[in-house]
Amino acid sequence: MTTHAKFLAILVAASRLGLSTTVAAGGTSKDTWKGAWKFEIDRQDQPALSYYDTRGKTVFRISCGAHFDMRAVYPAAPKRDDTKVSITIANGKMQMYFAGVIGAGSEYDPAHTTIFDQPDLGYARDDPELYEDKWHALENRVFDLLDSGQPLTISAEGKSYVLPPANVPRWRRRFQKIC
Repeated sequence: MTTHAKFLAILVAASRLGLSTTVAAGGTSKDTWKGAWKFEIDRQDQPALSYYDTRGKTVFRISCGAHFDMRAVYPAAPKRDDTKVSITIANGKMQMYFAGVIGAGSEYDPAHTTIFDQPDLGYARDDPELYEDKWHALENRVFDLLDSGQPLTISAEGKSYVLPPANVPRWRRRFQKIC
């Protein structure tokens, strides 16, 4: 395959994913993933703040139900399920590091992506050192990060993508009222 043909194949694949050619070729991207933020409450009255791509697939989701859960498209090279990985989420003012694992993908995730999963912000709820005051302080830091009005850069292993600001009115207050 010629260099031109390889480049064209990468460009087509990247446009299908909603990512820039830079990400598809393995470089760091500052391109914003196209889509929309939504706050939803499911049938069990469990809240979620999600970012969906233009095909309705979940790029990022933070939810509360049986446990607090964060899922995001992993920006680096694909990994096998249950591989320990980490991501950094930054908004220009602050950044947070999240350790988690590669989770099983589903039909709700963008095609040809690997999914980062982190339950309970990386801590067991029965951890007496963390739960209550420390847990809520950590939860508030995450919500400050997401609710900053700034674009969010999700990065891992030198690769990244950008989500636009979460411009969903009153999502944080509604989320915290339920959870």
